[in-house]
Amino acid sequence: MKRLTHIIWILAAVVLFAGCNQSKKMLQRGEYYDSVMEAINKLRSSPDNKKNQEVLLQAYPLLKENSLRKINNAMEMNSSNKYSIAVEEYRKLNNIADAIYTCPKALQLIPQPTQYSRELGDVLNKAAEESYQLGIRRLSLQTIQGAREAYQHFVKANQYIKGYRDVNAKMAEALEMGTIKVVVQKPITPQSYQLTSDFFYNNLMAQFSKTAANSFVRYYSEEEAHRVQLAQPDHFLVLDFDEFSVGNMRESKTTKEFTRDSVITGTTTVNGKSQNVYGRVKADLTTYKREVIAQGTLSVRIINAANNRIEQHQKFPGKFTWVNEWASFNGDERALTDAQKKMAKLEPKMPPPQQDLFVEFTKPIFDQTVSFVKNYYSKLK
Repeated sequence: MKRLTHIIWILAAVVLFAGCNQSKKMLQRGEYYDSVMEAINKLRSSPDNKKNQEVLLQAYPLLKENSLRKINNAMEMNSSNKYSIAVEEYRKLNNIADAIYTCPKALQLIPQPTQYSRELGDVLNKAAEESYQLGIRRLSLQTIQGAREAYQHFVKANQYIKGYRDVNAKMAEALEMGTIKVVVQKPITPQSYQLTSDFFYNNLMAQFSKTAANSFVRYYSEEEAHRVQLAQPDHFLVLDFDEFSVGNMRESKTTKEFTRDSVITGTTTVNGKSQNVYGRVKADLTTYKREVIAQGTLSVRIINAANNRIEQHQKFPGKFTWVNEWASFNGDERALTDAQKKMAKLEPKMPPPQQDLFVEFTKPIFDQTVSFVKNYYSKLK
């Protein structure tokens, strides 16, 4: 018990030392905000820790000086985002002040942490206007990338002042302009497979929307594009099943002889006593195997709607094999294993419907297609 207690104390000391080192390392790297916050958090649970006390006393003045320096430099240089810089730095300083006020030991060491609520209030409206105007300028470029940058500026303006001017309308406008609109064409299959093909397509559309690489890609079915009167899509995603076959059957059978020694084959009488007679038994086991194969390839083309150029083209194969095995035997079943006896009691089964086979062979195709489309649009700027 004493040994266990000793180990626990050692582990606690290691954890405490690691926490002290962490805040100290942050301080040495000039990460004043993280260093101060780390020291405060450690002082909540270990208020008497001298190293974290020292870190707090060293890092807090440096944090204030560094944040105010950044603000002053941004103002003097008339940076295009000077008010955003001011908001960020004032918020950091206020966060630290709040943290100190809620940590008794930190408040004892720094009795009056400086708060910048008035200064923050003074620049919030200016920061909102600054981000709004930056968004307007980027939006006026009338490019996809400019619209995406504009959207981020409008989002910041809205975060500074909720509903600032007509920022919600501007966000919607920038999002619309910066979004690549992709019409996904449904693969055409024979009528007997159309229901399962539609099932594959609908799941694909749902997954595209769920795993969209960013908010600037929108996938439309052909029906939806028609319904919303999408005048000019950016891309067509064309899906075609080719090299496609379902229901190819392959059957085979093999016969092997199996034997087992020292099996009781009868009895005999020796000196008036009945005794077992041991010998070898054998059986011929015929194993039947029926396979039904479904396989095909999905061709995926991404086509630029403006010039009909193929931007990307990939083919994704899929295969599924349904297997049914059973057996029969001639001879003495004692020559067989339990598994072979069980197999000999099985009956041949009917293959699943072709629609089910279609679904199975498209499962690996589904995953490959989703990954391909996601990766392509995540890299597209």
